[in-house]
Amino acid sequence: MLQAIRDRASGWLAYVIIGLITIPFALWGLGEYFGGAGPLVAAEVNGTDIAVRDVHQEARAQRDEMARMFGGEISDDVLDEQGIRLQAMETLIRQELLRQAADSAGFKAAGDSVLREIRGMPVFQEEGRFSRERYSQLLNAQRISPADFEQDIARSIVMSQIQRGIQATGVVPEALVADYSRLRNQTRVASWKVFAADEFDRPDVVDDDAIRDYYDANPEDFTTTERVRVSYLRLDPEGLEAGVDVTEDQVREHYRVNRSRYEEPELREVRQIRIQDTDEDGEARIRELRSRLDDGEDFGDLAEEYSEDSLTADRGGSLGEVARGDLDSTLETVIFTLPKDLISQPVRTDRGWFILEVTSIQESRAQPFEDVREEVEQDLRDRTAEQMQIDALDDLMALAIEFPDTLEPAADATGLEVQTSDWFSRGSGDGIARHRSIRDAAFDPRVLEDGNNSDAIDLQDRSTVILRVDEHEPAEVRPLAEVEDEIRERLQRQAAADAAREAGEALIERLREADDWTAEAGENGEWSRSVEITRERAADLPTGLQDHLFRLAAPGEGAVEIAGARVGEGDFAVTVLEAVRMGEDAVDAAARQQARDQIGNAYGSAEFRSYLAWLEEEAEIKRFPDALD
Repeated sequence: MLQAIRDRASGWLAYVIIGLITIPFALWGLGEYFGGAGPLVAAEVNGTDIAVRDVHQEARAQRDEMARMFGGEISDDVLDEQGIRLQAMETLIRQELLRQAADSAGFKAAGDSVLREIRGMPVFQEEGRFSRERYSQLLNAQRISPADFEQDIARSIVMSQIQRGIQATGVVPEALVADYSRLRNQTRVASWKVFAADEFDRPDVVDDDAIRDYYDANPEDFTTTERVRVSYLRLDPEGLEAGVDVTEDQVREHYRVNRSRYEEPELREVRQIRIQDTDEDGEARIRELRSRLDDGEDFGDLAEEYSEDSLTADRGGSLGEVARGDLDSTLETVIFTLPKDLISQPVRTDRGWFILEVTSIQESRAQPFEDVREEVEQDLRDRTAEQMQIDALDDLMALAIEFPDTLEPAADATGLEVQTSDWFSRGSGDGIARHRSIRDAAFDPRVLEDGNNSDAIDLQDRSTVILRVDEHEPAEVRPLAEVEDEIRERLQRQAAADAAREAGEALIERLREADDWTAEAGENGEWSRSVEITRERAADLPTGLQDHLFRLAAPGEGAVEIAGARVGEGDFAVTVLEAVRMGEDAVDAAARQQARDQIGNAYGSAEFRSYLAWLEEEAEIKRFPDALD
């Protein structure tokens, strides 16, 4: 929730928020939270910083991906926030290593490649075709400038180039493809007999001494799970927002004070000529074009013929309407200081050289109150709710620290109800305890053993919880009398499995000694005879039998391979591997290509992992994981 408050606060409200929350942070010894360079940098790769904010952004993307894997929801049981942040940091480190390697190797994304990539994205298409209007609308909605987006696309293309280049070095010998295809399509012919453990039930083989010995040797099997119940206060933003009530006068006053927030922004129609190279040749070319403009040549004609911005060149260089924040800051400064119809001098940025012309200016204007009333009211409600959250959070944290052995003062000050959880363990729980962060806090020694209130715990729904332990049941070994029957049943099952194995091993010995194993098998009950087994067939086989059969060595000419294995729940299978057919005739061209692709992907991935490991070994990398907390 604190992050949400920071994200949504701005202007004078931001300073008020910082002032309010600095006090409890200082009490917790976190006075350096807002200061110093350390917390701003998560890692450094060959002198290039990776910002903490970028790591958090990547972590959010990874959490979203995990949520999609779970059908839109993600359980806290599988959510390790610190682990996700560390993984996100490593992802960005690898990306930076690749970017630097690509720059060093001279990899570049051509403008046409960027254009094709963008045009091929379904999100920017209408009725199957690229729409410039939709492209502009979606980027504007996300407050992403076209320049930044194109730069990101170009970077991703370069990364893909270097990755594909490294993976392509994983050459797969055709002999290996052939061997893999033959093995993958192998058929094994086998017979087997299963000795079911249930047929060897031995209720009388377990005595009291055996039970006592097993109990003494395996105390962890009979130890109860440590668990707790907690009381807690939960500050729910939605609950606070529901209680916000504003009057018409307050809405109008908010509009008057913040009138500039509801202005339609100044818009300028802009044309550009872009030369991508920033070297001397690029500068010479852009200055030549500027000279030709001075001589009276048409801006649109020159842009269409010479501009290297593939998204605007065919429109005479037109960028359309541009608002502040849409473009690179250097270009924006020029555009919003350039008089209408006056052509700029060449402007250099890290994306190349530009010549700019403003062809139309639409001044900003305030929107009438009636047109934006709903927006103003919602904004006022949001700001009021934010302030209520800040005030309540301030009281909640301060009083939980001031009175560490009770939640009552904090409850009285905030109007929150002290709630009680059900019993839960370190590993699982229901209700509030389904959140891993809640369970971790409850079993923290400072809370569990010292009896203090927990720190504030931010949950995924933006609510904040402070808890304390009400009841604690430590782990303890259950009495023997309570688990005696369980041990007896367990030992009896083991004895039956041992008896099944002994019977099976005796049969294996007889089969191996017999002149004709089939005759000996025929005298020992029902068998599954000469069954053809492939790697795909498994559903109708005893559990574990397929793996066992494919681990056996192929029998020699005129011989069989006799063995045994435990299958299912304590059963024992006696197996006879009769033949192994490599299946050359079954491998068609499509199957061979599939095998080639699978091995090629495996080789390529291994090559790329090795390349990344080499880059990391050669690089100077500094990690600051504490900055991610």
